[in-house]
Amino acid sequence: MQRKYVLAYMLFSLSLFLFFVSCFSPSSGELSKLASEQRYAELAKKTEAMLARRITSEPLYYRSLALQASEPEEAFHLLNLYFAMAKGDDQHVEGAHRLMTTLSLETKAVPKLIRSARWLEERSLLSRAEAGPYYQGLLLAGEGEEATRVFAQYLKDTIDPYTYAEMLLRSSLSEEKLTEAFAVLSFHERLTLLQRAASDRVNPEKATLLLELAIPLEQAFEDSPYLGQVYRLLEILYGYADLRVQGRKYSTLAQNFT
Repeated sequence: MQRKYVLAYMLFSLSLFLFFVSCFSPSSGELSKLASEQRYAELAKKTEAMLARRITSEPLYYRSLALQASEPEEAFHLLNLYFAMAKGDDQHVEGAHRLMTTLSLETKAVPKLIRSARWLEERSLLSRAEAGPYYQGLLLAGEGEEATRVFAQYLKDTIDPYTYAEMLLRSSLSEEKLTEAFAVLSFHERLTLLQRAASDRVNPEKATLLLELAIPLEQAFEDSPYLGQVYRLLEILYGYADLRVQGRKYSTLAQNFT
């Protein structure tokens, strides 16, 4: 009989403890409210207390959100732990992928950045805020053509035509995209961009593409003092393209230009 009383007392005590814990534990709505109001100091304290009692996916997400600016490395690790624990239908999974694109860029975890950005894009959830890190991550991963696609689809309207053409020269081998971007530039802008592109050695494939953009400049600057610069540009590009005869021709024209 005494053992029954002891067992009953223990169960009552445990129930009372869980009741008080639930009373003082922040609710999902409270965490969401703190996050939406960007009260990150309070959010960090509450999630720390929650994680000290029991590790679950929700406080991991909100704690990562709270620490994203002040401690990005810690926030990144917490978010990784969140993904390891969260179920596929977790209510915070979209926000976690958005946060991962930012944190992964800061921590140089490029594969995770690209993975989260693609998760968002596949569901038509990718916004301009994530497209920026996505584009940079693709460039860092050497995926120039994919980076160009992302930029043209999500970020093109955020910069001026000159900067857009400059970006394409660095990342794309698409003649169609480059021709379209160069069409709205002045001839002086085209010359400047191509001179910059030719200042570092490029492979024959890219040199051939740049020549398609550079050749019309000879006629455009026919009676201009800039014609000598065009000759020099063509000499360099023909050299990169392993077209030595044409290269020697423009070398002579550049030397004789007065």
